[in-house]
Amino acid sequence: MKYITLTLFLSCSLAGTLNAEPTNLKSQIQNCQELENDTARLECFDQISTKPQNMALSETKVAVKNQPEHNKSNQFPILIADLNEPNLMVSFGQLDFLGRDFKAAFIGAGKRHLIRNFELPNGQTFSFNVIGQIRSQFDIDEIDTRNNRGGALINTDFSIGGEIVKSMENWDWRFSYTHRSTHLGDEFIIDNPEYLEDRINLSYETIRWDAAKSFDNWDIYAGVGFISRSEPSNLDKYMWQSGFQYQGEWRSFKPVIGVDLTSWGAYDWNINLNMRAGIEIHQLTHTPFQLLFEYYDGHSPYGQFYTEDLTYTGLTLLKNW
Repeated sequence: MKYITLTLFLSCSLAGTLNAEPTNLKSQIQNCQELENDTARLECFDQISTKPQNMALSETKVAVKNQPEHNKSNQFPILIADLNEPNLMVSFGQLDFLGRDFKAAFIGAGKRHLIRNFELPNGQTFSFNVIGQIRSQFDIDEIDTRNNRGGALINTDFSIGGEIVKSMENWDWRFSYTHRSTHLGDEFIIDNPEYLEDRINLSYETIRWDAAKSFDNWDIYAGVGFISRSEPSNLDKYMWQSGFQYQGEWRSFKPVIGVDLTSWGAYDWNINLNMRAGIEIHQLTHTPFQLLFEYYDGHSPYGQFYTEDLTYTGLTLLKNW
């Protein structure tokens, strides 16, 4: 009850300031909400409601920095341009793939869920998350001629796994283990009967280690992966990833840009490039969503087509939750 009362008081007393500095204030409130200690969280809210904004922001950062180690949350940056990031995603655009240039739709649904925070005897903490993702690609170029079958499903990828995440003083890391399996769509096989024989039941497990560092509004990251089991068994075992991203501040919108680079021995070490740029909108939904221009060029990251070239240009809607 005390928390609710304080929140209502804070909302009323800061109504005018919200209009003037919405982004900074939201960041301050979010920093306070992340404090697990009740007393520290209430004091943090009280500082925002009674101090000038520049002082409140400074003291909020001090409060977060000085909180006990076991109260700190372990987080890895959400990677804007990473196609393996679990989120809600819808994308429409032009796809150059398998010798054709056609209209395509990409749909994905994924979630990262915190299972538990752990504390070691020395006071260090880490978090364990489970992650899952489903992503599908559709050929919608001739959607009105498919005998009411809708867009032709090309392929669906299923991923599930777990990760350990640790936030250090100046950087973050995560260690993950994931399983991925891929399945061709019935409509794709109907339109391409040669894949009845050429189909590969692609699946593999990957061990990954990733690291990220933040500089003001910028994040840089890199990681390496090792495939511990695969079908077919002759897949190359090693892969790497790197990239950077920017998230700015501007009224109720946030300009964002991300560049992601990946490579894998199965790609003959060619580099795949994915770029996303656009805006993040805060006000219309409970959690932010992003409207992005997207460009991908490289080997296909989807299903058994990993040896095929793919180029995609489109408009993407992302929602991380």
